[in-house]
Amino acid sequence: MKGLFPMEWAGRDSNTAAEPSYARTYYRWARFYDLFFDWPFHPGRLAAARAVAQAAGNNGEVLVAGVGTGLELALMPDNLRILGIDLARPMLDIARERVKRKGLDQVKALRVMDAQALEFQEGRFDVVLAPYLLSVAPSPQQVLEEMWRVTRPGGEMIILNHFSAEDGWRVRAEKALIGAGGWLGWRPYFPYAVMTDWLASRPEAQLLERREVAPARLFTVLRIRKPA
Repeated sequence: MKGLFPMEWAGRDSNTAAEPSYARTYYRWARFYDLFFDWPFHPGRLAAARAVAQAAGNNGEVLVAGVGTGLELALMPDNLRILGIDLARPMLDIARERVKRKGLDQVKALRVMDAQALEFQEGRFDVVLAPYLLSVAPSPQQVLEEMWRVTRPGGEMIILNHFSAEDGWRVRAEKALIGAGGWLGWRPYFPYAVMTDWLASRPEAQLLERREVAPARLFTVLRIRKPA
């Protein structure tokens, strides 16, 4: 695979830090992830990929934080330079096979890395995308801080996630599943206050768009610009 990061791609993970224990929570999903989380989540992924394309422009460098099995990668145009990171090696193995099988030359590297401690310099990426990541991260606020740090001035953070309903039957259903969150590996009840609190702590961040997407407006795409 040709690209900017040949040593990062070549089936080895360049980082040597000990893998966090909570990474293993996601291992159980690797084999079945595409079966359960592909088509129901596809409209959100497509909306996020289109937002990435608009924000990155031609030849933009994009980080996909929490790339998983790589379902978003084929949705993004081939005029980008994409680097994906994830904690779960089994997920990345599937993503690497997908990239090779589909000839996704825009994907320059896939690495094992914690989105809460990104191993990139400040201001590197034109766009940082977090697809369905915040509600699975132990510290979503730390993920947001790291995304912000590695986004270049004038670039964008794009968040795709489920946020809990504020009223109605969904509130009761989501709260009823809280106890299963540890086994599932994600938070069924995940209030939008996570974002409002972070935005309040970063008054310079510009919320460009907040859009609910299918199915049933269960997921939200956010575009946040870092001022130049």
